[in-house]
Formats: sequence, C-alpha cells, structure tokens
Amino acid sequence: MSDASTAPVHTDVSVSDAYNRAYFEKWYRNPRYRVKTAAELARQVAFVLHTAEWVLAHPVRRVLDVGCGEGQWRAALRKHRPTIQYVGVDPSEYAVKRYGKRRNIHLGSLDNLRELSLGGPFDLVVCCGMLNYIAAGSLADGLGQVASLTHGVAFLEIFTGSDATEGDTSWPTPQSAQWYRATLQNAGLTSVGLHCYVQEGRHAIAELERVF
Repeated sequence: MSDASTAPVHTDVSVSDAYNRAYFEKWYRNPRYRVKTAAELARQVAFVLHTAEWVLAHPVRRVLDVGCGEGQWRAALRKHRPTIQYVGVDPSEYAVKRYGKRRNIHLGSLDNLRELSLGGPFDLVVCCGMLNYIAAGSLADGLGQVASLTHGVAFLEIFTGSDATEGDTSWPTPQSAQWYRATLQNAGLTSVGLHCYVQEGRHAIAELERVF
C-alpha cells in the first residue's frame, strides 16, 4: 500500500506551493482519502524503531525523516523514546513555516541532503511515502546520500509497477523490482526485509537475514 501522507520531494517552487495546508488536510486527515490511520502509523513506527534497535543493539537516539511532511513520525517515535533527537526534511514551504521550529523540520529534499546542516550519521533514516515521486535519475544519487547518513537502519518505502497502490499516486511510472534492487545495491545498501536496509558491511547481518 502506498503511503501518501508525506509530500513528494521536489525543489521546484510551484511544486512546493502545491503541498500546502489543503494537501495535508486531504491526505493526512480526511477519512475518505487518507491511506493510514493513527493506529496504522503507530504500528509502522514501532516496527521500524524496534528493527533499528535490534540491528544497533541499543536504543535509537537520532532520527532523520526525509520527506517528512508535517513530521507525524516525530510524535509517534517519542511515545517510545521521549528523548529521541528528530530531524525532518521536506520541500513544503507550508510545512516548514508552520512546524519547522517546533518539530525541527528543515526545507530541503532527498537530492540536496549533503547541502543541509543536518549533522549525522543517524541511527534511523526514514523515507516513507515519498521515494516513488523521485525521478529515476535523481533517486540513485539521493539513495547514496541516505546511505552515507545511515549508521543503523534506513526505512525506504518504494513500490514497483507490480504493486497495488492507493492515495496520491501522481508519480513517475515506477521501475521494476530488479531496477530498484540494483540501484539500492549500488548505493551501498543491503536489504533486511520489509523496506529496511543497512549499510553494506557495517553490521553483522546473517545470510538468511538478508534479502539481497
């Protein structure tokens, strides 16, 4: 299922303007259009957080959320880890203006992470509901930037042309699973299943824990 709760990552001003308050009201909160309830988000966050902590063998302390929208993951993460350091990045000027200071959300995109003062590396990097909006040519470079910032686990939600999706799917035609796997591997990322990845060689991942 596609998660349309986060704004697509682009830097074009007209695109940024499109992801305004009305956009978030529709895809985050309107029962007719939203693709994820608060309970579903809570389950997803708990799964990703504890997967990262299993790999790291210690509590997650720092999280980078790319394409974070209004920063919904921040509150959900802090229910488990109240002192977690959360850094959000999103191209929506509306979201950054309204929530940037309170939720530590920076104006930016997947393809310019290296230009932002984000610190890092991070125990957990989240790219949820936004990678399918990235053009193929930009995705490879962006994933490389994500890999360089990931100390523990990267949660990278990507859908292929064979997947059933719903919500805001105004994205480029998805690539094949083979193409995405090759692109992720070229970025130095190893799949441990269910959209979770680690840097190749950083952690002692057993053979049967690996997907590729």
